[in-house]
Amino acid sequence: MELLLSAISSGGLVGAANQYLCLIIISVAAKVGLVRLASPVSFMESWWFIGIVAVFWVLTVLPAYGSLLSPGVMNAINTVTNFVSGFVVPASGALLTLASIGIIAEMHPDLYTILQSLRIFDPSGESIGQIGWLAASGGALAASTLTGAKFLAKPAISTATGTTGTASAPAYATVENVASVILMVLAYVLTRIDPWLLVGLVALIAAVILATLAWSVYQLWKLGKGVGRLIGLIETRPGAGLSVVAEFLVWGSGWLIWGHWNRGLVRLVLWGLWIALIAFGIPAAGAALAVALAMVPFLAVASSVLMICAGVATVVAGLCAGARSAGALMKTIEGCMQPIPGTTPEASTPSRP
Repeated sequence: MELLLSAISSGGLVGAANQYLCLIIISVAAKVGLVRLASPVSFMESWWFIGIVAVFWVLTVLPAYGSLLSPGVMNAINTVTNFVSGFVVPASGALLTLASIGIIAEMHPDLYTILQSLRIFDPSGESIGQIGWLAASGGALAASTLTGAKFLAKPAISTATGTTGTASAPAYATVENVASVILMVLAYVLTRIDPWLLVGLVALIAAVILATLAWSVYQLWKLGKGVGRLIGLIETRPGAGLSVVAEFLVWGSGWLIWGHWNRGLVRLVLWGLWIALIAFGIPAAGAALAVALAMVPFLAVASSVLMICAGVATVVAGLCAGARSAGALMKTIEGCMQPIPGTTPEASTPSRP
């Protein structure tokens, strides 16, 4: 059960990230010998497979960033590619699940006996058995469920936060690609520590995605009459609106655009420290804590869970800080866009403080 649930959880990670990049990462890891795949899915480390998946990855990523240059055409292409890619998610989740079965069993020899007894792969090791297909279906279902929740949350988040138009597509593409790298690395580390941690990771991600969906829907209801402020700002003053979006993503950037150097530089430094904490600080602290508590298995597992929670809390806290800073910037911009006496509102232009 531990082997199956952990593998299914690995497949479910596809739903929280970019499925193609997840497959590329695990394929390249197998190609360089970092992990070893079972025979039925060994084709994943072939160059032809990596090349095909890489092409699909590029085809889904380029339109998202291309919307910054040509919103009309690229937004339409991005919508189509994302819609079509949704049908590939079950296959990606199933592949990652089957690949994880062999990887987990290889890392934990005590689970290799279970791999053989469950007959996940047939005795020859060249094809997939009934239990293997069952596990693959579980991974496909988990990935599809998370992808569906994420798909529903995106429009609501865009409207609730005002990141509609050209800003939403590249923002989501960036988040999903970064999440792919982080989650695949995290899955590898957790697999080496204890495969059960993968189950906890997927449960935590599912809870975060569902909570985000609930929050975004609530914000839509709460801001039903006021949500047009930022949308209207983007439509009428694209530079001003996008500077608010930039402030949410990179603290201080929006303030610098509007000439508030002190606020901008301080926030930019804090944003850099936040990124460094997520990328290096928390992983280093987790590794040091795991080494210190390696003699006590329970405490080692507990420390890993604690580090995951700390990482999630740090990311959420940073997003909240970005939202507050962006909100303050929008109020400042709105104050600078008051009509000048003797002119019509349409004739007035924002003045930079």
